[in-house]
Amino acid sequence: MKVPDEPLAAEEERPSADQAAPSSMAQPRRRVRFGLAGRLSLALLSAAALVFSAAFYYDYRESRRHLLDGVGETIAGLSGAITGQLQGVLADVAAIATELAQAAEREADLEVLRGAAVDAIMDSSYGLGATVVIRFGEKADAPTGQVLDCRYARATQVTCAATDLANANAAAIAGAAPHPSSGPFWSVDSDETGFIAVYTLPVAQPDSVRTVTVSARLALRDLAAVVDRLRLFHSGYVFLLSGEGRYLAHPEARYVMKETFFTLADRSGERNLADIGARMIRGETGFGALRSLYLNAPAHLYFTPLPDTGWSVGIVLADAELFANLEQLAGEVLLIGGGGLLLLLALIVLIVRRFTRPLLVLTEKSAAIAAGDLEAPIPEPRANDEVGVLTQSFAEMRQSLRRQLEILAETRAAQARLDGELQIARSIQASVLPRDLVALAGTGGLAVATHFQPAREVGGDLYQCFWLADGRWFLSIGDVAGKSVPAALMMAVTTTLIKAVAATVPDPAEVLGRVNRELCAVNEELLFVTLFAATLAPESGELTFSNAGHNPPLVVRAAGNPEFMVVAPGLVLGVEPDYRYATTVLRLAPGDILLLYTDGVTEAMNAAGECFGTDRLLQASRLAGTATPLRLVETVVAAVAAHVQAAEPSDDLTLLAVARIGDTAASVKAQSP
Repeated sequence: MKVPDEPLAAEEERPSADQAAPSSMAQPRRRVRFGLAGRLSLALLSAAALVFSAAFYYDYRESRRHLLDGVGETIAGLSGAITGQLQGVLADVAAIATELAQAAEREADLEVLRGAAVDAIMDSSYGLGATVVIRFGEKADAPTGQVLDCRYARATQVTCAATDLANANAAAIAGAAPHPSSGPFWSVDSDETGFIAVYTLPVAQPDSVRTVTVSARLALRDLAAVVDRLRLFHSGYVFLLSGEGRYLAHPEARYVMKETFFTLADRSGERNLADIGARMIRGETGFGALRSLYLNAPAHLYFTPLPDTGWSVGIVLADAELFANLEQLAGEVLLIGGGGLLLLLALIVLIVRRFTRPLLVLTEKSAAIAAGDLEAPIPEPRANDEVGVLTQSFAEMRQSLRRQLEILAETRAAQARLDGELQIARSIQASVLPRDLVALAGTGGLAVATHFQPAREVGGDLYQCFWLADGRWFLSIGDVAGKSVPAALMMAVTTTLIKAVAATVPDPAEVLGRVNRELCAVNEELLFVTLFAATLAPESGELTFSNAGHNPPLVVRAAGNPEFMVVAPGLVLGVEPDYRYATTVLRLAPGDILLLYTDGVTEAMNAAGECFGTDRLLQASRLAGTATPLRLVETVVAAVAAHVQAAEPSDDLTLLAVARIGDTAASVKAQSP
């Protein structure tokens, strides 16, 4: 059984007003590490930086867009000059075929055409050679005919060879095949000198059995040399694409006639390259961004068709050069903006500190007040603004704090007196509860276990166990309505009356009747008491009991089966002085355990408001089995604790278990929380 602590000494010193001050007053003053001025300055600077960043981003984006628009227009004009130069080269070569065609229209004799070819080739700056193919027959592809093939070598001048069509070099006449459109066209081929561009021109003949086709050749290396000279800025370049997407001219020589725009697009993984290539071979004009594989850097491409060829010209400008001036200007703007933000920060700090200085003073004074210095001077408000109102509120707060500390000191003194009274009440309650049950049981052949746990400092539950003069064991358990000091005092009075009456009156019903009359006479608080009283003869196991509105006891038979006793409910004590209580007799066999308890067991509630109940009490008793009273009490208390868990106790918790052990060697055990 738990023995209450000793009461406080009556001479305990009461706390003074200074002692009642909060413990935080003893703490060192707190220093502001990053105060309102710093946060406000940072917030204003952040807002200014955000506005500047948004304006800078918008200006940079628009400037870039306008620059691209201007560059696109400029390159569009520049592309005319570039295509003009390329057309000049191609026109120089096409003029050879045109002169030969005119000569063929006048005379188809090879000797005459030989002289015309030599003159035309010598007059050309880029022409590599010319071929005249004369076919005889009703079909254009008749195997009979003549071929005049003239080639130009820088060292040997022009050499011409005339052969039959059947014996002519296939490479010489490949480019001179008639075109389905029957008009002039450009194609790409190769001969012993390398890759060539061939301009083919069908010649109109009045004779349907004769077909004349003339062609002029241009070395792609000469065309590439012209394209290579057309560079823009430092790294910009021009390339030429055939109608099939094959490179005809490019600064990277290994691309020429070996790579297409689409193979490079697949190899690089750039999706937009394939789209751009498709637009170029369709003869479209456009301007867009891409990543140049040759420069290995972001760039912009302008492309336009080369007239009368089916080819496309591409002009590539590196972004690093295209936006160099813009990037330099942006860097200067950022530098100026950063300097402006630093200057703005200095101005913001000066202005904010000017306005937050009174708040800093109030912060220091509040720290002094928090440390316990209620006499710390508070400056007079200089203006009727928010800071002035706050200063006045601080002064009023200090006065209110002084008053609250005085009230707190008085409250703590009253609480100390109340604590002393509660300790006295606990001592009184502990003095009336039975102690040393082993000595009381003696050699009576009983085993006893108890558990007493008040819900507050003191409780209203009570129990008694002692021997009567005739050798019977008297036991009782009860519960006073209410809690705390009034219930404890009522419990002490009831316990005293029970001990006094039971010593002279052997019948439990008569004991309840006399105690009831005495309580009705002194019950000014209108409290009532539930009580179960019984006597037990250890030798025979005869249990004589009477009940005054208390919970029915539980009997755990020796076989381990728990069951509730059938008892008359009876009227609670302290209500009707003339009420007569009934007596009932029951026999306990050796090994049977009688468990008395208060409603604090069955009405113990968890956080969900669910009561422990009688079913759980039976289950816990069944779990204890045929164990000792101590084991039974421990099992029930553990089950109640598991049910309640962290919920506040709703009522006092008291249990009293008694068992006949069946021999003269009595074993009495007691247990308390």
